[in-house]
Amino acid sequence: MATSFATGGGYAPETIRRARHAFFNDGQCADGLVEDAVLRSWTRCRDGGRRIDEPIEFTSLDRAAASLLIERNRALLDAARPELVALARSMQDAGYAVLLTDAHGHTLAVEGAMPTHCATFRNAFRPGVDLSERAIGSNAMSIAMAEQQTVRLFGPEHFFADTQLFHCCAAPVFDPQGNVVGAVDVGHDAPNMSQAALWLAQRCAQRIERRMFMELPAYVRIGIDVGDELPGAGAASTAAWLALDEDGQLIAASRAARQLIGLPPSLVGLDFGALFDARFHAWAPGLRLAPELPLRLQNGMRLRAQPLAPALARAAIAPARSVPSAAARPCFGDARLDAGFDRAARALRAALPVLLSGETGCGKDVTARALHQASERAAGPFVALNCAAIPGELLAGELFGHVDGAYTGSRRGGAPGKIEAAAGGTLFLDEIGDMPLALQATLLRVLDSGEVVRLGSTRPVTVDLRIVCATHRDLRAQVADGRFREDLYYRIAGHPFRLLPLRERADFDALLDALVLAAGEAPERIGGALRQTLRAAPWPGNVRQLAHALRRAFALAEPQAPLTRADFDDELAADALAAAPRLSGAEGGLLQRAEDSAIRQALDEAGGNVTAAARLLGMGRATLYRRLGRQRSA
Repeated sequence: MATSFATGGGYAPETIRRARHAFFNDGQCADGLVEDAVLRSWTRCRDGGRRIDEPIEFTSLDRAAASLLIERNRALLDAARPELVALARSMQDAGYAVLLTDAHGHTLAVEGAMPTHCATFRNAFRPGVDLSERAIGSNAMSIAMAEQQTVRLFGPEHFFADTQLFHCCAAPVFDPQGNVVGAVDVGHDAPNMSQAALWLAQRCAQRIERRMFMELPAYVRIGIDVGDELPGAGAASTAAWLALDEDGQLIAASRAARQLIGLPPSLVGLDFGALFDARFHAWAPGLRLAPELPLRLQNGMRLRAQPLAPALARAAIAPARSVPSAAARPCFGDARLDAGFDRAARALRAALPVLLSGETGCGKDVTARALHQASERAAGPFVALNCAAIPGELLAGELFGHVDGAYTGSRRGGAPGKIEAAAGGTLFLDEIGDMPLALQATLLRVLDSGEVVRLGSTRPVTVDLRIVCATHRDLRAQVADGRFREDLYYRIAGHPFRLLPLRERADFDALLDALVLAAGEAPERIGGALRQTLRAAPWPGNVRQLAHALRRAFALAEPQAPLTRADFDDELAADALAAAPRLSGAEGGLLQRAEDSAIRQALDEAGGNVTAAARLLGMGRATLYRRLGRQRSA
């Protein structure tokens, strides 16, 4: 997190006016009258040929460009939105508005008490408006990002006369690699700025950074701090965070952590052992057993380490407890899948398109996101499109974009497509086997030329992206049947990666534990016999089906009670029925009579108590009620 200036003293308009007169009229440097960072901003604007009396227009991007801006900053926006809303809600009665810009100064989001402000303020605080120093001169957001520290800027400290009604505090936002990706601004159109606004802007930026850090596909995420702290204070509450992969390689470090440890700009080749006087695989499991662990740098400095979000961090300590999620690198635990992922990641980094295949529920979307996060374009957008979820006539507009009036139902003003939105990042085309043949030809041209033309337009737009496709279909068979273009197949299958179905994976117990932990439960609630039963089940819906079955079982079972086979009866019975060969009428009737007889006997022994009878039969109460209903209707 950034340090700050302008934290002391209040609004001193006469001093600022003397500084402006000295700088703009007398050509003097005005040292000591305003902060050096403000003088540097004034100098940049003046050297750029700008005049303080120039009229300023708060120009906004058109709808298509604004949509592209949002897509390119999706990760930042997703992390920032809840924090911006919370901050604006707490400050709205005081008349403050809150906004977020990207690294180039374009407004991404605005929250807060806008109706109370003057028209100029409302015109400036709009999504898509260019608030960069180049566009509107000195302002808190641009100075905060240029200086990489929190800023409070009073009205007359703005370069242009037209912007001197603004009184703002701004804090830069850093990504997990330590790069500035935007700024949070708390603004007012009156000079009575609260000192708390500066701290609140800084805290909001830090919370956004933490949310982005927690989205990293990391094996272990820890917060670090020096020495011993006051009771109740934890290292995880600091802004010094580290993320490491399963081999102990350092994959990300917050700006505060870089400053604390003295890390170089590039983290390539840095591992846990090079930084700390400990062995990673011996040290890391301790995070599951203690809320905080000591650490010592190689230079002897003593630190404390605490897992970020303990439930998640502890689940990620060992491969057996790694939870596949849309935001985390899949630690498969199956050597074949682990090796396959590493090869696919190398292929994508080499600009080869990756084709993921596998049954439904195997985690193709999770893997695609993780491949993007493992690539050199992790800071760029990840844009996904399910080719089976959109009708063919609308899919073209979603994929390639369109101009105004290109087709019935098109967006007014036109819109960029997913291909344009993925520029600089990764495009994920899920269920590519369901794409209509006509669109396949257009997609092939885009991939070959690196240019996309929106529907209804003739102007090509150059795009630079990585592509990952996925399908549960046999594309080779579709090529043979003429339902998928052979040339497109070879264009997207630069590196095929088949995800194994659950029944073929060697890590069932590890995955089961991970899913149990992800549900907020203890793996000990599933005993050995039940594990064996679950392991032997077919699970045609794979990991997705198993996860849903676990969540349902935990929701319906008694709190803390061990689960039994009866908690999974509905799921296992349905799968067995689907997998079982069809019986002849005579065989089916015989089995049915035997089942009916067993149910009657259990009810007799239980004195008509359905719950007790279900326990005797080893089935769930709901299952027994359903079979009794079938008997009555027969």
